[in-house]
Amino acid sequence: MVREKDEIVKTEILEQAQKLFHQYGLKKTTMDEIAAACGKAKSTLYHYFTSKEEVFDAVIEMELTNLRKQVKDKVEQQKSITDKLKTYMVEFQKGSLCMANVYRIMNDANYEQRNTKERFCKMMEFEKSYLQRILFDAYDSGECRNLQKDDLPLMAELFLAGYFGTVKYMILTAENYDPEKLERMAEIFTSKLFE
Repeated sequence: MVREKDEIVKTEILEQAQKLFHQYGLKKTTMDEIAAACGKAKSTLYHYFTSKEEVFDAVIEMELTNLRKQVKDKVEQQKSITDKLKTYMVEFQKGSLCMANVYRIMNDANYEQRNTKERFCKMMEFEKSYLQRILFDAYDSGECRNLQKDDLPLMAELFLAGYFGTVKYMILTAENYDPEKLERMAEIFTSKLFE
């Protein structure tokens, strides 16, 4: 019962902190403001988190977990490898653009660079593993006959490099989300991989 109450309080803190980080950024958001938004004493925040940066890291992890679940649900509805990868690109892109402010905060020069790199590498390892599973499943079903099985991990990395380059480009240039353009880009990218 205590653990369940702790999870409820932590979730409430993270949801309020998420709103503040999106609105004001990491640098301008304080633990006092997070506590006030939650209607909690600052000491309650420090019971769960040691610093504002730790709250921020937990907010990012929460957003990524929600995004991954959303993407996975859509991908698993698809049958072919190209449809799965296209869906992955489109759904992850849509979700990533919703987190654009957090992405920009992660790239803030005032935030410790080491944490940013570690977080990005951890995220990439997770995504690479997920894409490898999609590729190996397609290979085992005979769908990727033109690829060598040993090349599938490299193919997953190639896909990620191309895809996340596109995501970063769209976020950094603040390009408006154009679903038709994104669909077309995903179509071209995935179809060329499996010619």
